Amino acid sequence: MEKFPVATCLTILLSLLVSGPGLLQRSRSNGLPDDSLSAFLLRPAAVREGQVYRLVTYIFVYEDVISLVCSAVIIWYFAGSFEKMVGTVKHSFLTLAFAVSLALLYLVLRTMASGLLRMTDAEGFTPVAFAMLAASIARSRMRRTVLFGVTFHMTFVPWLLLCMAWIIPSSSFLANLCGLLIGNIYGYGYCFALDFSESTASCLDQKFPFRLLKRIPGVKYVPGSLVERRAFQYRKLNPVPGSYPTQNYHSPPPPLLAMHMQHPNVQIPAPGPPCFQSPTLHHTAGAMGELCIQNHSHSSAGLPSASHLVGANSWVPEKTGDLGPHQAPGFLTVGAAPKSEDVCQVHVD
Repeated sequence: MEKFPVATCLTILLSLLVSGPGLLQRSRSNGLPDDSLSAFLLRPAAVREGQVYRLVTYIFVYEDVISLVCSAVIIWYFAGSFEKMVGTVKHSFLTLAFAVSLALLYLVLRTMASGLLRMTDAEGFTPVAFAMLAASIARSRMRRTVLFGVTFHMTFVPWLLLCMAWIIPSSSFLANLCGLLIGNIYGYGYCFALDFSESTASCLDQKFPFRLLKRIPGVKYVPGSLVERRAFQYRKLNPVPGSYPTQNYHSPPPPLLAMHMQHPNVQIPAPGPPCFQSPTLHHTAGAMGELCIQNHSHSSAGLPSASHLVGANSWVPEKTGDLGPHQAPGFLTVGAAPKSEDVCQVHVD
């Protein structure tokens, strides 16, 4: 079973710890609003009063259970994929950077539009998830994708999901829009100050608190080095031999071997020079079951007139000087046929 990234799991855990007590208190008071949750929401007046912690804490606050469940799915899918792509160190840093930057942009836009529209307070991890999605698509090499069975250009996917995010209760459209804008600014390289090298990420892997995150059992720490992340993916795609069932495939034996399996007494010739055989095979039924193969040795290509057949471990020529026909030991009889035609007889015991 694949383990979840450690930073993604900690984000969900912090959301439960921050919002859980307030949701329980709200359920006991028959749905009345709880002041303990509103103390962490992103509000312009509170930030102007010096409560700057709200620039970060709002991503862990949810005022209803449905928003908490929907945000947990969004965190698991989008934040988990982003952490696997950039590493745990960079994911943690960019989460804080995206949260603060989009919160500042949200406060500016909300203050400008406060006289025209009535807007809800920003809450939940959804705006940061939109920033991660936009940054990933901006730096991706994919140009098209299939969503709900329809092919879309990759740049339109975040805006389509932005419209669908309206169905999430207590979701702020302006905050999600700010998240998309910040993600595109970072993804297209206009905010290079947020980037740091892989060597710096590898050094931070050995520092506190990331050194402790590696020791947490049941979760996966994603290293900051691209080489280590690819090595981990390579190990995952190449399992240990024997971990998966295998199937043996049977291939039919060669023709000579199949003939030998059917007739064990027939000896198989050893490899050697090719015999130029005519396509006609003459079978004669006799007591010895002999097989006669007629071979035309003379051809227009100037092929040699000698016919060679394979014996047990030797080559037997057609004629040797003026001597008569020779018989190979065991099973082969070779003779000089009239008119340049060689007849080879193989006796089957």
